[in-house]
Amino acid sequence: MIACYDLSRYLPSFEFFNWLVMAQADGATKIKFDLSRPKLKNFTIKDVMTRFKSILEPGPALARLPCSIGTAGKHDKIFRMLSCQSLIPWVLSGRTFRRLETVKTAISGNDFTVTIRSNKAGARLRDSSSVWREFAKRIAATLIEDWYDNPIHLHDRMAIYAGARMNFGVCNGPIHLLSLTPYPVAMFVNSQSARNSQVRWGIPFGEKYPWMLDNQTMVWQEDTDIGAMLRTFEGMRL
Repeated sequence: MIACYDLSRYLPSFEFFNWLVMAQADGATKIKFDLSRPKLKNFTIKDVMTRFKSILEPGPALARLPCSIGTAGKHDKIFRMLSCQSLIPWVLSGRTFRRLETVKTAISGNDFTVTIRSNKAGARLRDSSSVWREFAKRIAATLIEDWYDNPIHLHDRMAIYAGARMNFGVCNGPIHLLSLTPYPVAMFVNSQSARNSQVRWGIPFGEKYPWMLDNQTMVWQEDTDIGAMLRTFEGMRL
């Protein structure tokens, strides 16, 4: 079955991966991207294509699915937008999905990673604080900058994450993507804005996504105190 991700309906964002795992669970064997009439409410056409190339186009390979570009055909399946908000009740209903995995060989030697969020489009209150750089230095973590500051191919990013003992960061696209893989992740819910979103979606304060594994967690903690962050790190006994 061809599942069509129509950019006139859906945004070119990491929400695609929630859609992807549910579409695959419902029988999708190939992904088609319809770029003919992209939604431009939040992005310019240049932004859409940049995000398509960096996020969406390399994405199906993580599910071991082929993909193509074209307009939606009459036999293509166009799923409703399947977001994080949709994935939570979907999993709680008993549904399961195949975990996304790195395409490249995992890169060893990076015990820890820190992924920086520096949003250029809004929601700046959710960005990584300046403390993260000191945290990364103290724990000898590989620092992965925001894509717009230092672009990295999605497959290279995943290979780094796959070889780490723990991957740290605030709520952002790449860190959320990790929760859909078997790889370790500690997602810091670092602001009231981020906490409000999680609770609104159905995650009780202090808990984690229902699909997260034992090596995956959500840390409901501010990221402005290096001492508190280091104590959290030490408490993980990694």
